[in-house]
Amino acid sequence: MKKLTVLGFMALLMLPISVVAQESEAPPPLTDVWLVVPKASMTPQFEAAVATHIAFRADNNDSRQWLTFTPVIGDKLNVYQFRACCFDWADQDAYGVEESNKGFGANWAENVDQYVDHYHHYLDRTDWENSHWPEEGTDGPYYAVTAWVWKQDAPSTSGEARKQMSQLAKDGGWGEKRGPWLWLDQIGGKDMLALVIPYSSYADMAPPEQSFYEFASEELRSEKKADAMFERFAAGFASSDYTIWMYRKDLSSPSGEE
Repeated sequence: MKKLTVLGFMALLMLPISVVAQESEAPPPLTDVWLVVPKASMTPQFEAAVATHIAFRADNNDSRQWLTFTPVIGDKLNVYQFRACCFDWADQDAYGVEESNKGFGANWAENVDQYVDHYHHYLDRTDWENSHWPEEGTDGPYYAVTAWVWKQDAPSTSGEARKQMSQLAKDGGWGEKRGPWLWLDQIGGKDMLALVIPYSSYADMAPPEQSFYEFASEELRSEKKADAMFERFAAGFASSDYTIWMYRKDLSSPSGEE
């Protein structure tokens, strides 16, 4: 854990959220997430159909902005991620009615589904309290995501360590030095925790001169205390995965400013 840098600690999915993420006035926490894998050799047809479907949603005043991402570094590169935030549980009921009334689902089934191999559907819950995300959002276009799978008997100390690390980063100005971060808890599928870091280029992804471990040791005035904090965090997880996603403006909803 001593070698953990910002890429290892502050880094899972994905999104230029153009909403206020202030601690005193945080947006609703939920994000709708669809992972879609196209059929083999049908990626061009799939992308063309998605672009047409997104235009249909825009023409029919979809109340949600859907952002699309594709992985550029990772194990599985043939997946498309569609995300729409930020809402509460009751809003999901209302949106289901909107989708039906405006024919969004029917349009997708008629025009896009024929090119799809399979789907995964989740919700992400954003931990705004422990995140550091700008009010104006980020431009990416790259989003590094580290995802951890929780152990079934994960100790509560992992969550406490996450809060401690986040508070250290905020108090010490880590965000001003290295940029934003966003914590997400996945709802559905495996019990997972994710951390998202935006980057403007590959060059921007180079490890910093000072790793987060070194930063934390400095803030705590003790390598021993830093070691203990990272060990408490890691104790709750069975495995981890690292992926870099790229924002696909060509397959995303208009922002409303375009």
